[in-house]
This record gives sequence, C-alpha cells and structure tokens, in this order.
Amino acid sequence: MAQVTLTHVSKVSADGCDCKGRISGGDAVQDFSLEVRDREFVVLAGPPGCGNSTVLRLVAGLDAVGGGEITIGNRPVTALSPKDRDVAMVFAHYALYPHLSGYANIAFGLKGRRFPKAEVDKRVRQAAEMTGIDALERKPQALTPLEQLRVALARAIVRQPKVLLLDDPLAALEPAARAGMRAELVKLQERLQTTFLYATQDPVEVLTLAHRAALMQAGALRQFDAPLALYQKPANRFAAEFLGQPPMNLLAGRLRAAQDGVLFKETDGTVEVKFADGPELKALAGKEVLLGIRPEDVQPVAPTEVKTRGVRCQGIIDHVEATGSDVYYYVQTGAHTVVLRGGPGGEPGGAGRRMQFDIDPQKVHLFDAETNARIL
Repeated sequence: MAQVTLTHVSKVSADGCDCKGRISGGDAVQDFSLEVRDREFVVLAGPPGCGNSTVLRLVAGLDAVGGGEITIGNRPVTALSPKDRDVAMVFAHYALYPHLSGYANIAFGLKGRRFPKAEVDKRVRQAAEMTGIDALERKPQALTPLEQLRVALARAIVRQPKVLLLDDPLAALEPAARAGMRAELVKLQERLQTTFLYATQDPVEVLTLAHRAALMQAGALRQFDAPLALYQKPANRFAAEFLGQPPMNLLAGRLRAAQDGVLFKETDGTVEVKFADGPELKALAGKEVLLGIRPEDVQPVAPTEVKTRGVRCQGIIDHVEATGSDVYYYVQTGAHTVVLRGGPGGEPGGAGRRMQFDIDPQKVHLFDAETNARIL
C-alpha cells in the first residue's frame, strides 16, 4: 500500500523558523492536510509560489517539516531520511549528471545500492522501454528536452518506488511535446500502478492528468476533488479563475428581492439575471456577490433571434479572438468584460458593434464578494 497522508504539515524556513503564519514570501506551506489514495494520480496545482513544489520536497524529505506528520503506506516518515522513504522524484530541471550517458544516469541509483550487474541492466532496459528511450548511450547535452525528461523518468521508476513525485516536468517542453507527454504519463501511471504526486502551474494538466487535484494558493489548500468537479463546482473564486481557458467570467453586483424571485444586478453594468424564488436565495437579498459564468455557457445570439435560451443581455464587442475551432468575443457590459465562446464563423458582430447574448441562470455560480467562497 502506498497511500500518502499529510496531516497539518508546515514548512521550516531557511533560518529554522516555522513558516506558519508567515507565507507572504512565497514557497511555504501552512497547516496542509491531504490524503492520497494508493495508486492514485494526484496533481498539486496553483500559480508560482503556491507551495506545490514544496509539498513534494517535504514528502521526499528534501525539506524539513516544521510541524505535522507525513505517512507513506501507513508508515510515519517525517523523521526519516530521503533514502529511507521509498520515493523517487523527477525535478523540473531533470538534474541529470552531464558526464554520464543515459544508461549510466538511469543506473546510477541502483549501482549505489549495490544491485547485481545483471539486475541493473534488466531494470534499466525495462525502464527505457516504458519511457520510450531509444538511445541510451548519449549524454544529456546531446539530448532534446523531451529525451532528457524520458531519462529522468526512467531513472526514477527504475528504483520501483512506492511513490513517484514529479515537479512540473513538462514545463521545458514545446506545446506539441507537452500534449504527447501528458498522454504518455497517464499510460505510464496505469502501467506502473504507482502512486503519483505531480506539481504543476498548468490548468490543462489538472484536467487531463489527475484522478483528483489539489488546488493551492499561498501555501494553503483551497479545494481537493476530481478535475470535473473542480471545473463544474469551484468552491471559491480562486478555483473558478484558475481552471478554464479563458477563465470564468466574474461580474460584481448585488442581489435584491424581485417579484417571484431574486435579481442579480451588475454594478455599473447592464447584466441582470433573475433567479427563481427559493429560501436560500431570498436570504441572500441585499448581499454583494460575484456572478460567475463560463464562456461556453454564455450564448451569443443574432439581433433578429427572438427565442431566448436564458436571460437576454447585451454589450459592445471590444475585440474578437479566432482560435480555429472557436471564436471568442470580448464584450463590454459597462464595468466588466464578458467573454463568450462562439463557433467557427457565422457569428454576428465585430469590434465596436453591439452584441446580444443569453445567460442561463442554471449555469451561473455565485460567490461571496467579501470572502470569495461559493454561496450557490
């Protein structure tokens, strides 16, 4: 069993002081708790300085824990040295030995543990096959970034660790290579049946790699759930804005009681959305909120179209982005810009023209304007 549990973990700073309560400088972790299941692929994601790489280093034993406990497979490892934790780590810069060939880099850890030569060779070639390495004799300077990553992966898995830690390993790759390696990493984890902990700043990797994902900000855990649940039901403003490209539209406004329902009125803008009557919403009347709506849930409509698919709103097109498969309209409503996703061609309007669009109240998210927590 290789479940990983972090219980109220905090990081020790360079001067030996507990970073708890002092994380404005960036890479610290505060009162962090997380339970990773055996053979689960968990992604730790957030902006630079969120603390996800630090969590990996704490699990690996490379950084000292200031408080709390870490267990791997029900065994406390907080006080153990890195070599005794049965984990392996792939660093963002790969950390290959420049004077050694790919074969020697992969075999290095096994030789240090005095494995028989035949066993070393067997494991190295198995790891090379699993990671797609076809030239073991070349040194790192002769390898592309993608090939260097493959060697770093093979060096980690050749030890057959209980837990594999990956610190933003795709960051140095070109976009096409990143897309291919995402698919390869999913297949590799399924083949190895090893617990993966993966740190990234890329929202796409959250949605494409993870069984579950932990969203982090300023050293704290903001939400932990399956990727689709994070996307469809963000627990707070941070989660809503981090996932999605373009991110969720967030409009500041106030709720007020209206006939047969509750009305959201955008601050200094034109957007009004009426919600059906209900005790939960009635209790929120008068509250300042943020109304969230994904670009794909805002429907552009032609000026002559009468039938509505929600609440009809309008604004002035600021600019248009064509991505090939989609067209994104950036529409000024007054105080805010609403991003709408349309199909490839045939959509009405251009920059400077008025556009009408529909918002479906069933697709709307509401967040408390003060705490940023989800309220609907």
